[in-house]
Amino acid sequence: MGAPVPASPELIAAALALGGESVRVSLIKSLSSPHKPTAEQASRTLKRIAEADRDILYPFRKQLLKAAFAARDIRVQWNLSLVLGRIPLTGQDKAVAVDLMYERLTDRSGLNRTCAMQALMDLSISDPALRARILPILREALEHGTPAMKARAKLLLKPLHRTEQLGTKQSRTK
Repeated sequence: MGAPVPASPELIAAALALGGESVRVSLIKSLSSPHKPTAEQASRTLKRIAEADRDILYPFRKQLLKAAFAARDIRVQWNLSLVLGRIPLTGQDKAVAVDLMYERLTDRSGLNRTCAMQALMDLSISDPALRARILPILREALEHGTPAMKARAKLLLKPLHRTEQLGTKQSRTK
């Protein structure tokens, strides 16, 4: 297996720029390329775009969901999981993404499971009910996951512990 092709900073900048819609469309089309490195690079680039701007890929959410379900390449799956977690999905789109992430939590690949955990946490930012469903998964990963899953679960739980501690301190001062 060859080394992954990095996401080009120029391509990311072009996709983020005013009028970058055609670049984003091209990247999404590249996800279905039979040329594995092309699909992998497109998914990595889309991940970097989603990291830079949560909203910019929202208009393409349906295509990204479809591509995520169709993806067979593990690297494309990892990256698209993270992309879907970043996009501010709502309603049926969010429900579909959550279902896919739960499916990926059962994947053979520990990294796929790790990325699914991250995506679920990202999707639960403004969703306390989803957050409550994810916490036991994180705690389980902390106890029985792969090393990558344990590290990610620890990282994801850290801010929650701070919030809980802050809440406890505030209730003591009242």
